[in-house]
Amino acid sequence: MEIGLAVGSAFLSSALSVLFDRLSPNGDLLNMFKMDKCDARLLKKLRMTLLGLQAVLSDAENKQASNPYVSQWLNELQDAVDGAENIIEEVNYEVLRLKVEGQHQNLAETSNQQVSDLNLCLSDDFFLNIKEKLKETIETLEVLEKQIGCLGLKEHFISTKQETRTPSTSLVDDSGIFGRQNEIENLIGRLLSMDTKGKNLAVFLLL
Repeated sequence: MEIGLAVGSAFLSSALSVLFDRLSPNGDLLNMFKMDKCDARLLKKLRMTLLGLQAVLSDAENKQASNPYVSQWLNELQDAVDGAENIIEEVNYEVLRLKVEGQHQNLAETSNQQVSDLNLCLSDDFFLNIKEKLKETIETLEVLEKQIGCLGLKEHFISTKQETRTPSTSLVDDSGIFGRQNEIENLIGRLLSMDTKGKNLAVFLLL
């Protein structure tokens, strides 16, 4: 039982670290949304809310075995974090899909083009859908944050080492994409096929 709880906590802590990296002020995701200040504020709000929750994560992990309410709280937090990851995955996939379909061919052929320009190619409907999902995720996280006091959770900070970000290259790297495996493999295959024909296609993924 305790081993299972420890493994689950490790996954949650790791997932939060990855999210913080992707939501960093200078990260690709924020650059893509910065043309709409409202969207950019949502991402910043998501990051700040997650920071508040991470501050009590260690204490919650220590108390979950003896307090079923804390254990349930952690499960809800895991679900919310998974939801945030899915939103980022959805943006990743849409960018990759547009690359393959050639809806912004000139951008794809310019290896030093800023990733922030990609938002010009994503539809308004897509951004609106992402915005609504972000709001729902933030609302859930805020509810969990309000329950911290009732559960008696205390802040406890642990120094963590962030993953080293690797620069974008013309190589197709699918290590940062999760889910929708069949569709992604098909897209990657098409990208590789295009690259072998000398088109030197540059793919920017949100790592």
